[in-house]
Amino acid sequence: MRSYFSFIGRNAEFLFYGFLLALLSSFGQTYFIALFGAEIRNDYQLSHGELGLIFSLATLASAACLIWAGRKMDDIDLRLYSFFVVIGLAVACALLAGGRGVAFLFIAFFGLRLCGQGLMGHTSQTAMARYFDEGRGKALSIANLGHAAGQIFLPSLVVVLIAYSGWRGAWAWFAIILLVVMVPAVLILLRDHQARHETLLGRLNDLSVKSKGTEAGPASARQWTLREALHHPTFYMVMSNVIAPGMLMTGLMFHQIHMIEVKSWDVTWFAACFAVFAIVSVVTGVVSGPLIDRYTARRMITWYLLPMAFGILALVVSTHPIAVLVWFVLSGITSGLHRSVVSAFWAEAYGVRHLGAIRGLVSGVSVFGTAVSPVFFGQLIDVGVTIEFIAAICVIWMVAAIPLTWFGLRFLPKN
Repeated sequence: MRSYFSFIGRNAEFLFYGFLLALLSSFGQTYFIALFGAEIRNDYQLSHGELGLIFSLATLASAACLIWAGRKMDDIDLRLYSFFVVIGLAVACALLAGGRGVAFLFIAFFGLRLCGQGLMGHTSQTAMARYFDEGRGKALSIANLGHAAGQIFLPSLVVVLIAYSGWRGAWAWFAIILLVVMVPAVLILLRDHQARHETLLGRLNDLSVKSKGTEAGPASARQWTLREALHHPTFYMVMSNVIAPGMLMTGLMFHQIHMIEVKSWDVTWFAACFAVFAIVSVVTGVVSGPLIDRYTARRMITWYLLPMAFGILALVVSTHPIAVLVWFVLSGITSGLHRSVVSAFWAEAYGVRHLGAIRGLVSGVSVFGTAVSPVFFGQLIDVGVTIEFIAAICVIWMVAAIPLTWFGLRFLPKN
C-alpha cells in the first residue's frame, strides 16, 4: 500500500487526468443515458422500441467511427487530442439539451457514444498504458476508478438536476461544465506532457536499438503496427476473450426485468446485489494494479474470465435468490480485472507506439458487441429460448475462450 501512495504522489497530475477522462466517459454510458429515458421518450413521443432502435443505431455508428478516431491518438499530440474529445462531448451534450427532432436526437446519441463511452475511455486507457512502463498496472487501476466514481455519484446528481432544471437543463449544465471546467482542467493536468512524451520516445528508441538486427525482437521491444497485429493469430484468439465480459453482461443486464420475472426474484434484492457487484469491481480493480505489475497482464488475461463464467453458471443451475449474489460477486471480480488487464496486455504484447490504433479497433469491436447482444438476446427470448439457455451459451463462450487465449499466446515472442 505504501508503494501505491508513493506511486500516486510521483504521478498525481497524470493519474488524475486518466481518472477524470474515465469519469467523463460516464456521460456516454448506457446506464447514464438511461436515467433520462422516460423524459426523452415523452418529449419526442417515442415508444420504448423506437428509442432503443435510435440508440442502437447511434451506438453502431459510433463503433465504426471509433476505429478511425481511436488510431488518430498515435499521430496527434495528447493535449490536442484530449481537447477535441472533451469539446466533442460538450457539443453532444448541448445538442441533446437543445435539439429538436429525431435527427438531432440520433446525432446527440452518436456524439455521446463516440466521445463519451468510446473516446474518453479509450484515451484514458491508452495514455496510462503508453506512458507508464514501470507501474503500468497501478496506473490503469487508478484511472479506472473514474468509471466507478461515475456509477456511484452521477445518478444522484442527475436526480437533483432534473428536479431543478428539467432533463434538457441537466444536459445544458453538463455542456457548460465540460467547456468551462473540464477543458482547462485537462490542459492543466497535461502541462508537463512534452517531457513525458520525449521520455517515451527515448525509451522506444532504446528498445528499437536492442531489437535491431533480429527478425522479431521480444514482444516488449517490437512495436507492432495495426496491420501487423491483424495478421497475427494471437490478436483474434485473445479478442474472443476481450469482448466477452462487456458483450455478455450487457446482454444479460439489458433483459434483467425478464430474468427477475421468470425466476421470481425480488427487485430490491436484485438492486442490492448489483451494489455489491460495484463494490467488488472497485476493490478488485484497485488490487489488479500491483498484480499486473508483478505477474504481467500476459499471464493474467487467460484466466480472468473464470470468475464470471462460474457466476453466470449460477444463473443456469439455480433459481434461488442467492444465485444473484453469486453471479454479481464473481462477475464483479472479472469486471474489476477486465479494463486494466486488457489495456496492459495490448501494450505488453504489441508495444505502445501504435497502441492507439490497436486499442481503437478493439474498442470499436467491443462497443459493437454491446450494441448487438441486447438485440440478439431479445430475439432469442421472443422465440421462446429460456434465460437459462442464454446464460449457458455465455458460459460456453467464456470457457471456450480460455484455452483459445492460452493457445494464442504461444504465437507471441517470449519476453
